[in-house]
Amino acid sequence: MSKINVQKEARIESFLRNHKWILLTATLIVSSLLYFGIYYSMTLYNQGQYWSLLLSGLFAHSFFVITMHDGAHQSITETKLDALIMTFCSGLIILPGYTELFKKYHLTHHAETNTPSDPLWSPAKEKLFNKHRKLYAFLQCLPFVFNIYVLFQKKTEKVEAKSYQPKWFNFIFSLAVASIIIYLFTPPFFFVFGTFTVMTALGAFRYWGEHMGIEKGKESNTHWFPLGMGIGNHDVHHHFPNYSWLTLTIGLLYRKMDTNPFKSFCRLMTDSNFHHYKPNKKG
Repeated sequence: MSKINVQKEARIESFLRNHKWILLTATLIVSSLLYFGIYYSMTLYNQGQYWSLLLSGLFAHSFFVITMHDGAHQSITETKLDALIMTFCSGLIILPGYTELFKKYHLTHHAETNTPSDPLWSPAKEKLFNKHRKLYAFLQCLPFVFNIYVLFQKKTEKVEAKSYQPKWFNFIFSLAVASIIIYLFTPPFFFVFGTFTVMTALGAFRYWGEHMGIEKGKESNTHWFPLGMGIGNHDVHHHFPNYSWLTLTIGLLYRKMDTNPFKSFCRLMTDSNFHHYKPNKKG
């Protein structure tokens, strides 16, 4: 693993862990504001302003990062409560059970980053990228296409994902929450699907910025991303996956950006040297 100076992030993280109420309060406030943003986007959508899907997808993506992504790393409260938080929040945005599978494969991604055993970058996916890059980019932006593929790649490509075993209680609990949200607010089907589509596309653009570039010998990038909630501080995140979203957000202010989603997409489409990073074996 390459060396990286994380003194600022280490100090921030230490302070937040010594004052746990700050991180928890910030997470509750920011996630509530983001969720209200999704709801407000739905009211605009119901008025015929379909462009609001861009907003709802952006807010949902950020909501996912600070609640479900951090919950998977148990970096909100550092207790089992994080699993309940991420499960509850997956129900709130009508993705029941998704975070159980996300946690299982995301933790494997961190353990096997950029290797053939990385569920986010399998040999078949790499082959598609190398031979049909535009088709790869299109499929990466479609909801659930590669998510479903990941579920079956263990059998076909011997990808191991034993770091976490999904729990049926969490599936059922998130389904119950989603059912209540549907009953209370009756979100239109195409609003929900459109939000997922934008959210998936944003995740694709973010991934290209995180793990792809033209440089040699890198594992990941530090990049700007709209409402990224610190996820752009990705090199630090891979070195210290337990650091909270707030630590990474503040730490990002002190870091030089390697790229941004616009630059990454342009290079993906036009630069033959743009490639997926390989593991750094120098240690």
